[in-house]
Amino acid sequence: MISHISPDALSACTSAESQSSEVAFNKNVADLWNQSPSYNRKALNTGIVHFGPGRFFRAHLARIIHEHLSNQCQDLRWGICGVSLKSRSAIATLQPQNFLYTSTDRYSGDEIHESARVIGSINQIVDGITEQDYVLELMTSPSLHLVTLTVTQAGYCLDQNFNLDLSHESIVNDLNHPDCPTTAIGFIVEALRRRRERDIAPFTTLSCDNLPRNGTILQHAVLTYADQIDPAFADYLINQAAFPNTVVDRIVPQKHESDDQHPYRLLQVRDHAPIVTEPFWQFVVEDKFTSDRPLWEETGVTMTDDITPFLYMKSRFLNAVHSFIACLAVRAGVEYVHQCLKSPEFYSFIRLLMEDIAAATPVPDYMCEQYIEQVLRRLSNEALPDLIARISAETARKLGKYILPILQDAHAQKLNLEHLMLPIAAWMLALQDGISETGTAFHANDKADVIIMAQAGAALSEILGLEKCECTDTLDRYCDRALREIRTRGLSATLRYYSEEPI
Repeated sequence: MISHISPDALSACTSAESQSSEVAFNKNVADLWNQSPSYNRKALNTGIVHFGPGRFFRAHLARIIHEHLSNQCQDLRWGICGVSLKSRSAIATLQPQNFLYTSTDRYSGDEIHESARVIGSINQIVDGITEQDYVLELMTSPSLHLVTLTVTQAGYCLDQNFNLDLSHESIVNDLNHPDCPTTAIGFIVEALRRRRERDIAPFTTLSCDNLPRNGTILQHAVLTYADQIDPAFADYLINQAAFPNTVVDRIVPQKHESDDQHPYRLLQVRDHAPIVTEPFWQFVVEDKFTSDRPLWEETGVTMTDDITPFLYMKSRFLNAVHSFIACLAVRAGVEYVHQCLKSPEFYSFIRLLMEDIAAATPVPDYMCEQYIEQVLRRLSNEALPDLIARISAETARKLGKYILPILQDAHAQKLNLEHLMLPIAAWMLALQDGISETGTAFHANDKADVIIMAQAGAALSEILGLEKCECTDTLDRYCDRALREIRTRGLSATLRYYSEEPI
């Protein structure tokens, strides 16, 4: 079920794509699976319940579990039941396809690669709000070993300090009716309570969301909720339940209207829920489980006792660099990430910027260097255009989450902050002017007070809400200089100057 396209063949496929409307394929995804199954889905048991079966989950964890199920061992204990608590779109699109879908990897840069396959690891997806009892019974089954989540930060009902918000309307509702939960936290606690009542060991709860030390945050939320119901039960969970931290990584752009063309062209099937993503993926998991788990290291998952260096690299060299690029792009008027890296002055500057990030990051140099090259290659992928508008949303929050820690570490080590500050200044100018240097309008997707402060010429520390100290004075000073440089020279010339001149 895998199709690889060579560079020469790709151009032929692309021209054939324009004629695809003249060719009628009656085959759907389920038909293709039945013709060449990777494993017997009828014998697939549900060993995983997953909350939030969206696009990232289908491109990442469901794909990894599929690869594990496809191995020669045919370990069929790890089928997935997806649970939707908000949107029914995944159910509506996947149920007619028997919860099968295609996953297409695409890369175009220094080489060209395309491959597609049908993913069969999802047994079913159910509406958790209307089928609460079914979901809770499934989570209480002795054969259920993992509960996983990709519900985004909002799905955890946290406050600004990443603690469970006990005043959150949904949490209040669940605490008043714990046997009829509506939140992921409510489901997890009630299912763990029932397992204890029936003398069944707790499942392992695995957050796959892009949160710093996501397992620790999830554990704290679960214990806070459980303590409200029964302090003794919360004490039991401290000693018996497991919430490993993870690092998840795969770029999965928003759905594009051309996505359905790829399985049509590569596999000759119609798919109403295709996933198109990059070839690269990463899944790093703390090896801390209550009971059985998939042997997914055989598929490339990294199991580790110390997740810290992986957290640093993901947050600083991917998340922070993504935001740095977006900050420059909104000032330059560039639409896509890969277009930035095709520009020599952008590429040279970003490469130097990443070296400065490495100097401020407590991770071995060889790990940083390898990760830097990997990220630059991934972000240059022309086959997976990623909109700057998506990356630049909520930039102020991302500055505080991903970039401020780098600046603070660099300041503490008395490193030069010129490269690190220039993109932030470019973003502030775009906010002030509401327009890029090419004349295109910039409609910032940030909090209103952030935009108002920037337009009023507020200092960076004020925009980020930082308390004044020696560090913020230094950051503001570097930022003021970068603002003057861009105003005077223009962004492209400033990038060249900062790349060519020793700083």
